[in-house]
Amino acid sequence: MPGKDTSDGAWVLGCSVSLGSTGESRELPVVSYMAEDSDIKSETFIKSPSAGQSEIADKSQLNPTTAFLDICKQLDPEINEDFVEKAWKQYDTIEKQYVLEGKQLTWYACAVYLSMWQGNPLERVVPKKYSLSEILRICKISVLEFFEKVTKWVEMVNGPRRLKDHISRVQSSLAVVAVVFKKLLPIFRKIFAPPCSNDDNTKGLNCKKLFALIWTLFIVMRKQFNSDDLMNSFHLLLCTVDFVFQDLRRSELTCLLDGDFINAIEMQPEEDSILEILCQIFEGVVLDAKHFRTHCWLPRIRRMSEEKAIEANKDLTNFVANEFINKKKLDSMYEELIVKRGEMDERMFLPADISVVFDEAYDECAVQRLRRSEDGDNLVDADMLLRLSTQSCLERLQDQRQQRTPLSGRGYVISAEQYCPATPIAASLYNASKLEALLQDNYRRLDVEVESILCHSCQDPLGKIMNIVSQLSERLEEVVENEGQSEGANYDTTFREMFAVRKSNTECLFFRFLHKIALSEKDRLGSGSIVKLSAVLLRNDFLKALYVCALQLVLFTYESIREFPWSLEIMRLPSIHFYKVIELIIRADSSLSREMVKHLNKVEERVLEEFAWSLDSPLWPSLQRRVDGVPSSQAVSLETVEGYSMRQPSLSQRYTLSPMKPLAAKRRLEFDDSDSSCVAAKRRAPDVENPTPTSPTLLFFRKALIVYYLAAVRLRDLCERVRLDEKGRQRAWTLFEHVLRAETSLMAGRHLDQNLMCCLYVVAKIGQQNISFHDIMYHYRHQPQAASRVYRRVLVESTSSPPIILDDGASHDSVGSASGDKFRSDSSVSGAITGSGTATPEHQNVEYIDLIKYYNQFFIARVKSFVQKLQPGFAESGVSLLSIPVVQCNRLSPQRSVSDRITVTPMPSSLPSSPSRPYRYIFDKTPVKELNSINLIMHSAGRTIPQLASGGFHQGSYRNLVARTIS
Repeated sequence: MPGKDTSDGAWVLGCSVSLGSTGESRELPVVSYMAEDSDIKSETFIKSPSAGQSEIADKSQLNPTTAFLDICKQLDPEINEDFVEKAWKQYDTIEKQYVLEGKQLTWYACAVYLSMWQGNPLERVVPKKYSLSEILRICKISVLEFFEKVTKWVEMVNGPRRLKDHISRVQSSLAVVAVVFKKLLPIFRKIFAPPCSNDDNTKGLNCKKLFALIWTLFIVMRKQFNSDDLMNSFHLLLCTVDFVFQDLRRSELTCLLDGDFINAIEMQPEEDSILEILCQIFEGVVLDAKHFRTHCWLPRIRRMSEEKAIEANKDLTNFVANEFINKKKLDSMYEELIVKRGEMDERMFLPADISVVFDEAYDECAVQRLRRSEDGDNLVDADMLLRLSTQSCLERLQDQRQQRTPLSGRGYVISAEQYCPATPIAASLYNASKLEALLQDNYRRLDVEVESILCHSCQDPLGKIMNIVSQLSERLEEVVENEGQSEGANYDTTFREMFAVRKSNTECLFFRFLHKIALSEKDRLGSGSIVKLSAVLLRNDFLKALYVCALQLVLFTYESIREFPWSLEIMRLPSIHFYKVIELIIRADSSLSREMVKHLNKVEERVLEEFAWSLDSPLWPSLQRRVDGVPSSQAVSLETVEGYSMRQPSLSQRYTLSPMKPLAAKRRLEFDDSDSSCVAAKRRAPDVENPTPTSPTLLFFRKALIVYYLAAVRLRDLCERVRLDEKGRQRAWTLFEHVLRAETSLMAGRHLDQNLMCCLYVVAKIGQQNISFHDIMYHYRHQPQAASRVYRRVLVESTSSPPIILDDGASHDSVGSASGDKFRSDSSVSGAITGSGTATPEHQNVEYIDLIKYYNQFFIARVKSFVQKLQPGFAESGVSLLSIPVVQCNRLSPQRSVSDRITVTPMPSSLPSSPSRPYRYIFDKTPVKELNSINLIMHSAGRTIPQLASGGFHQGSYRNLVARTIS
């Protein structure tokens, strides 16, 4: 059938679908093309000139304009002509393709700056060493305006990833420094004396020179460490202030210190450092600050002194006394560094009048210099002021790092704004202080009670555990060293330089978790299960998962760029095994902060939505051996499981898969453990007490409830955003459940959201809803877990080696060639064998395509026959539409400590008990005389009620039921 043009601008191919006796046919849509997503900026509009116009433009803009040449000459009178030609060519090319609104000088600055960094793509240094601050001064533009324009400029020139990362790094570095500068102001007011009236006429050291010296030393040292970590930068500032304070006291220049502060701290004569006092007053982390000073600050400052980069004695005294020389040397060193790296001159924050520093009102406008151009005007329009306010610039880096609450967690995670500090510095220090509080108790050795538990399975449990921890720590150190060599010296420098303390934190947190879990499980299980508990606690996979979880929390707390699943990959731990310990840790350790719990919740979702379905996941071999496939949402729903118990699964049940009552659906996803042969016979034993055909499935896929829960929450959110009607929602959920159960191999190596969006689109089209794939992806990007890679990179098998499909673990059917598809559609297979639901993905040559191509080439071919049955008017399809389930996900813990004095406990979900006995009436089953009795009860208004018939009513949840006898 020929293609037709749809409302969303994409060509759609159709296939005729019969609708039974009506004789009508509908088009089953297959999207064939989607325009590349791009955000059109308000300042740039694409031109579409005619051929004649382009020829005239080429002739008129052949040579650089006078204004452009003036900028280059002011920048360097002897500037290279090739560089000028290159910069102009870049500008001219973009100017022909886009309408560049705003000041032309701003776009000139972007072309010149990017041309420097495009000179040598293999190097990380600027080939043409021109100062960024000088460029902005010549072009008379503000810092904020430049960064807004240059970000768009990189997109317009289609710059490589390296350029985008460089712009982001320079901007983030400036944002961090701006935040730290605002923190310096109250610190300086607290410690140092205000300026005197005749300070300007003083030739020696005064308040203004001291402030400039402290700030210059800080920014030079920060460039030495080459770190944009906000918390480390703050601790670096505290070390700088502490260093200058000590030098002033030793040099007897106490006249520059605040007398009230000196009297208040009551230092002993032998004490010099006030670092701990500064951390207490200004909310620093004492342990991290001291470690940073000992292992980073002091070695670097001594080396600079030895290399004569600064003038100071061997004991680092007389640095302030040599203020003139040291300031000159530091300025020279700093200018060389910022030109080499193409960064802004952060000395621009230094005020001309030092007296304003001692005015608290100045703190709010201390970084106004970012918005002001060289001529003193704020050269930004009203729209840009809204989007580029000072606050957004200062917190841009923090906003990028801040984790968003997952959709599945918004029902029970308290808003951070209610108790968590909102400022960037305070938020970073808050997480670190919470981790430090967890590590205050010494968990380096096993508690006597814990060791008594472990001794049931091993004579020397501490030795075994220490050996495993040592191996894992050595593996971690080896990987970090190798990455430092392969990725370069600038790769995650903070984590590498602080590796010793980070490793120590991980090990201490590991022993804390082991301690908490052991005691918690002992209390839950009682003394009768100590032997089994001891065996599980000493399993290698359990201990490795515990270590990885501790490492993951340390990486998160200190904002390492090594994001999940890096910790899993380096330890070679399957995500399923790691997942098992998450709930155990949260349940056992109630002192975890809200942000830690939210991070673990996010990691948990990542496992369930993506990593559990990877091609090498233990899921696929397990599914291959099971004939009943993935259970339906009704089979695992808590509301349909009679006798459901809120008791959480124990540790031994998680790791031994001992037979449990299938009616107790648990909040987990379990897989066979190949190294647990001792319990293999037990786990295969039938449940005699509660026989049920779904027992194997529920034992295996207890976590399917939460997989369905994630899908339900996200699909419902998308449906609300695109305004899909209720019938459409039911069709979308029915189709998704069909994919998960009957076409499970569509999940292999893919993301849960990829198939969700495909289901939503095809259902919207068959229901004639005006919803495009663009609309779906636009709204998807507003979900917390959304990432562009989800719809830009969908894994598919290479056409040269099609996958093998296993129906039930015994038959091996190759892909049919009649349809030409790489995947066989098995929707028509009925009975217990669920088609390709138990497909085992083989390792083949894989490639990545976008979501639309995946939908066209793979997805629709597999679900076509089932989608036909979902079409409106297809009365004889026999498919019952399923509503999106409303599942109340079990809380990770019955209570959560959100602060020192606040604990949140979820309200019970059951209805309050009634003083009267509740009754249930079942239509077409309950006798009519009992219906009359119910009516008599309702009309009695508390009077004596005659006894009901002996058959009685079953106790249930229906109350206040009024019924009439049907004659």
